[in-house]
Amino acid sequence: MIIDSHYHLFWEGSDPYEWFLGLAKIGVAVFGKETGEYGNPQELLQGLMPMLSDQTGDRLVEEMEKANIDLAILAPLDFWLMYPTTTETHLTIEKKNEIYTKAVEKYPDKLISLVGVDPRRKDALKLFKKGIEEWGMKGLKLHPTAGFYPHDPVCYPLYEKAQEYDVPVLVHTGGQPAPGQARYAQPIHIDTVASLFPDVKIIMAHMAFGSWREAIGLATMKPNLYLDFSAWQSYWNSNPDYLYYPLRMAIDMLGPWRVLFGTDGSIMNLILPPEEWVNAIRNYDSPSGITFTTNEIEIMLGKAATKLYKIG
Repeated sequence: MIIDSHYHLFWEGSDPYEWFLGLAKIGVAVFGKETGEYGNPQELLQGLMPMLSDQTGDRLVEEMEKANIDLAILAPLDFWLMYPTTTETHLTIEKKNEIYTKAVEKYPDKLISLVGVDPRRKDALKLFKKGIEEWGMKGLKLHPTAGFYPHDPVCYPLYEKAQEYDVPVLVHTGGQPAPGQARYAQPIHIDTVASLFPDVKIIMAHMAFGSWREAIGLATMKPNLYLDFSAWQSYWNSNPDYLYYPLRMAIDMLGPWRVLFGTDGSIMNLILPPEEWVNAIRNYDSPSGITFTTNEIEIMLGKAATKLYKIG
């Protein structure tokens, strides 16, 4: 079984326009890195938005079938508190989570979802409870770059409830497009949470990108810390060993059961189609001769997430 442990649904108005624009600015920088000439991010965003739009999960399931991905774990984002003066009309975070739930209801054999909420919201705990108890969601998604530290006491009621439910917590670590700030999402802050809540299983999303050594190092001391390597497609595109070397170190230090495959789609699907990303792991080709066993690959691609989320 192959499980995409990290996926987001986007559509017009699902998230702040400014956040989408920040992604587009990264895109024009990537496309222009050889020449130093950057295109217009607004134009890029206008062209890409129709390719990202998927409120029902229909496009996701099509991509999963092409890549032979059996299950995807959805993670709603909550960035709206970064824009307290915005006059833009947007969904309530409860409604957004409900839309994710509807996608799961449409494809119950293909999708499951976490609850995504900013812990600073006064009804954050209420929404988390509703998501788990009424909607059947399977964990919690936090995105500290919205402006909070994961070890802020405002988060504690959510961790306590996650411990009670015995469900994982997926926390963004590493960089993020402006206006998000990476300082909130450094691994050291996750280490504090892992110390205070040793029975809560915490996934450091994206292996903290450029801070991957710190993420692995901290996880060696905290058995309740896990890593996913979603959104590393750009690293692999630049040099396959920019992915394989950190992965090899993570497995050597933690074992494969705490290392999870993910795409960070749908955005990263524009960088590398999911079928090619799966192939990059299953049929790896390391320029420097780094190797993985068949068992390690199968665990990363699906068995680890199956065990962590108690699937099946």
